[in-house]
Amino acid sequence: MTSSSSISSTPFEWLSGGLFFGKDKGGSIDSCKDTGLLVKGIQQDLQVMTAANQAEHLNESQHQEEENEITKLMEARLSRLRFLLYDERTSSNNRRNAICGPPVAGNTVESLTGEEYSTLIPDLLSNLCLLDFESRKHVAAIYNYLLVCGLDGSDANLYKPLMTRFRDYVEANFDAIMTPIVQGHDCHQPGGQSTPDVALSCGAMYRSTLRHVPLYSQLVTSTGRVERYVLPFLDTFVGFPNFDVASDAMESLKLVLTGANEVGNDDESHQAMADLASQFLTRDYTKIFDDRFTPKLLSAETANYMTRRMALQILSTVLLTRSNYNVMIKYIASKQNLVNIMLLLRDTSPHITLDAFHVFKIFVANPNKPPEIVRILTDNKVKLCKYLESLHKDREEADPQFRDEKALVISTIEAL
Repeated sequence: MTSSSSISSTPFEWLSGGLFFGKDKGGSIDSCKDTGLLVKGIQQDLQVMTAANQAEHLNESQHQEEENEITKLMEARLSRLRFLLYDERTSSNNRRNAICGPPVAGNTVESLTGEEYSTLIPDLLSNLCLLDFESRKHVAAIYNYLLVCGLDGSDANLYKPLMTRFRDYVEANFDAIMTPIVQGHDCHQPGGQSTPDVALSCGAMYRSTLRHVPLYSQLVTSTGRVERYVLPFLDTFVGFPNFDVASDAMESLKLVLTGANEVGNDDESHQAMADLASQFLTRDYTKIFDDRFTPKLLSAETANYMTRRMALQILSTVLLTRSNYNVMIKYIASKQNLVNIMLLLRDTSPHITLDAFHVFKIFVANPNKPPEIVRILTDNKVKLCKYLESLHKDREEADPQFRDEKALVISTIEAL
């Protein structure tokens, strides 16, 4: 084993020398079953990686060798921890888990939420850019697993207490965890260190966080939190040129704005999510819809086809959700919103025109239309009715609901 002086001069040597799973121990990472030792090794690896990243290196080739070695060790430990967590739920282990509880998940949560390693998750998330591709995937998989292991599966009840403890840990460290997750989406900022694969991993972790009512509540509890953790999606992320990253960001935005997250089987949790979504959409309506959603996501000048189509689907879901009544009334009372939707009705894409129709019908169905809305519909009555008559004529036979809704919209406009 290396001396203390050589450790300080070359921070990677002690790792290859065998302090954890080295030659003197006669073991290997691949056979380790001690999750506490794996967590300890991961923390040590990360400390060395961050220190080496900040230090000046006179011998670049030696530094590259050492960096490759620590990268391999980190990936091996994360991979082993991930394997142990997922393997624990195989049928061969179910009987043992039912008797004494799942030891791997229990020990892992115990380590990660304990005082000694309480900063490891935030530190890993803040330094995803230093990890290799596989290690990033492992970090996301471990985080996601611990947050959802008690929600799904026939043995979910065994994992729920552990999941709840990890959820409480995330809630207690919400800003330290959510800040790097959101910042990790920004893979196109000049000089930024994020990459598309980091953004996708962060997107998966963001959505796992939203599956818990207390964590979703933390996300939307104040305008300040919404500005930090929601508005960047509207301002930047959904508009990235990378299709996969932009689509992933739109999926996350959809879950935030609709509150339609997979939170479990109980109706109470689903209603709690919907109520929280309604409260924050009402409170921050101007920042979300007037300043961002409509001008940035629904305009052909600022948004591509995919963005406009998904935005229309999100908008339709929000407006037709019963708990969002106040949001709906405010949206359909706006003259500019009606004009924007009427423009989308004339889009060249049949998919967008169909989605736009489902928003347009809400304006028409409103029994208490403001005078300026009535005026626009009346002034354009003839052209509107003629256009609507031919709109998706081919769908009417196969989709009687659409046929009936379109006929009702036309008759309502004609009666104005």
